[in-house]
Amino acid sequence: MNMHRRHFLKTSSYASAGLLSVSRAMAQAASPWSADAFHFGAVYFRGQNNPPREDWERDHRMAEEDGQSLFRHWVPWNVVEVSQGKFTWDDYETILDLAARHGIRVVLAEMLVDFPEWLIANHPEARIEMPSGQKRPSEMHISSVNGGHHALCLNHLAVSEAAELFLTAMASRFRGHPALLGYDIWNECTQYVAERLCFCVACQQAFRGWIKKTYGSIEAVAQRWHRPSLTAFDQIELPRVPALFPDFLDSIRWRNDDAQHWMRWRRDVLKKADSHAQTIAHGNAKTHADASVCVGDDFRAAENCEVFGYTHYFGNGHSALLSGDLIRGASHGKPFWRAEAIGGPQWFRRKIGEPRPVMDELDDPVAIRLDALITMATGATAYMNPRWRSLLDGPLFNAFGWYADDGSRTAKSVEIKQLAAWAAQPDVAPLWKMKPARGDVAIVLVDEAQDWCYAMQGDTAAYAGCVRGLHRGFTAAGLTCDFIKPTAGMLQSHQVAYVPFPIAMSGQTQTALVDWVESGGHLVLEACAGYFDEVAHSFPQQPNRVLGDLFRHIIERSSFALDQHEGLKIQTPAGELPCALYRQTFRAIEGIEILGHFDDNSPAIVRRKVGTGSITLLGSNPGYAMNKVAPSSAVLHALLQTKGETEPIDGQCIIRYFANDSDRAAWVVNPTPKDREITVRSPSAPTVLRGRLLALEADTSTAKLSVPARDAAVLLFKAR
Repeated sequence: MNMHRRHFLKTSSYASAGLLSVSRAMAQAASPWSADAFHFGAVYFRGQNNPPREDWERDHRMAEEDGQSLFRHWVPWNVVEVSQGKFTWDDYETILDLAARHGIRVVLAEMLVDFPEWLIANHPEARIEMPSGQKRPSEMHISSVNGGHHALCLNHLAVSEAAELFLTAMASRFRGHPALLGYDIWNECTQYVAERLCFCVACQQAFRGWIKKTYGSIEAVAQRWHRPSLTAFDQIELPRVPALFPDFLDSIRWRNDDAQHWMRWRRDVLKKADSHAQTIAHGNAKTHADASVCVGDDFRAAENCEVFGYTHYFGNGHSALLSGDLIRGASHGKPFWRAEAIGGPQWFRRKIGEPRPVMDELDDPVAIRLDALITMATGATAYMNPRWRSLLDGPLFNAFGWYADDGSRTAKSVEIKQLAAWAAQPDVAPLWKMKPARGDVAIVLVDEAQDWCYAMQGDTAAYAGCVRGLHRGFTAAGLTCDFIKPTAGMLQSHQVAYVPFPIAMSGQTQTALVDWVESGGHLVLEACAGYFDEVAHSFPQQPNRVLGDLFRHIIERSSFALDQHEGLKIQTPAGELPCALYRQTFRAIEGIEILGHFDDNSPAIVRRKVGTGSITLLGSNPGYAMNKVAPSSAVLHALLQTKGETEPIDGQCIIRYFANDSDRAAWVVNPTPKDREITVRSPSAPTVLRGRLLALEADTSTAKLSVPARDAAVLLFKAR
């Protein structure tokens, strides 16, 4: 048994009938989130579409031998409650017993989205109503291959009451099992696409109730929504298409509130039945693109559980590094896990003449190793695959698995075994007791701005593009990014903050940012900051409200013709800053420092000292342009007023620092196909845990490393 596995085992008190065969050696384990080790594992059991029963024992033994200590099992509602009140738990009891015997902890993932066919038949009024007005059919789930997927709406009392009985039955059945770690209370925390949002009668009623609570009177709604003839709340309807009006923006906020309500409800039902097991969840790491469109707000979801995490796969549209950084920010100090990685390509809807190289590269064991190391470098505590072995049914057959269809080892599983063995070494153990160091810059995600983008453009591409480009550009310059929301609790731990695409802001958001600046923060705002409020009302004077008090009459002209400004550039003393989307020019005003100009010499960057901090206004959106062209590190350091102490890495390697009271660590991940030599800060003589130390310069406190291709170097230092 692996060293870290022995570390968290102790005697079990589980005594439920039918589980007497559980090994006494396997006991209630300390949480894998307890910073004692890094954990590897996968989704093994799905209720249906499982590996053959005769392989279960061998697979668990092999997982233990290969250093895997964590399994996640799906529990589809319609697979377990086969008729009303009749639950079939035998397979789950067997699979948890096997996990206990082999020292594997288990997360049970409730899958309420797979509704029982009998419940769908009994309550046709509860079927989800799509934006088109059509009712959703009972569709097959692509991974577990069972019907009823996303068919019913929890806002119907009959559905939520039946769901509560199912969740209670699950938690009551497995409460205290020695293998059970906790419950995954919402798989990926999103509805994925707007077409899955519901417009049924119960949702309409819930929306009206939310509006009434928010505004108090129909007269207030009529005024706020520019609908003077509204006379009763039952005249309100959920808007079905994006439009830049208050009713649609309010519908986004209600949908996010409603989604979080049902997440908390799941948590509370499970905790009532099993107060000791942990509540766990994982999002889709797409807050910057999905929060407005399909309730995919990882920050809000992370508040509702004890451990949060994420899926990152091909559809994310950005790097694994961004996903890890985003979820670290959303978790806000809580432990987080990579709940679903990518174990290889898929074949679903692939077409002749349309190659998928990004997808196919993850069939390479070396690419999987790199993906896992990037996950570790962001601060995650576990690396999980969506398949232990590939599925045998459905369009996702033969996809993602670390192990072969028959459960035998592959080159991919061998790579994971080697990485797990490295992570379990005693001299590596101090790494897992550390926390990531604070980032050089906080990227501030403003909900109102993303909502505005979706309502105006019909998608969030401009907003999300700014966020992704910033992360890419900052990383290339050697800057570590932390993602935050504009709350006092998140802002106060940072000195430098950058707000992408801040076109809409509530007064509360503006005030929170300015208060932070006055106490010493340095804030950078892209073009048209706070031009609109949270219900898309613009102001005759720009900037306005709190920002207007600080920058009165600073705006010369604003252009929103985002199709005209691709390739825009701002010239600064430190170099050229590429820009895109909007173009806003400023006036020269006393007390305002001009830091950059457009090609026509009109002021494009201005800065003002505020309290002990400063606010910098940009006349365009560099974040979007950085998806194609990254500015020099000198330009970014000057813009952000950072000290420029990060390593010159030429946009290739990723450097991250970790620390606790006694130790420091430096991770250098090399995603390139060639070995690289990198210099890092070295406060003391390091222990080399991975990679190779080439030289140590005591007089400059630096170390020169050789970082293998598509691998990492890791150094451990004792704190001085």
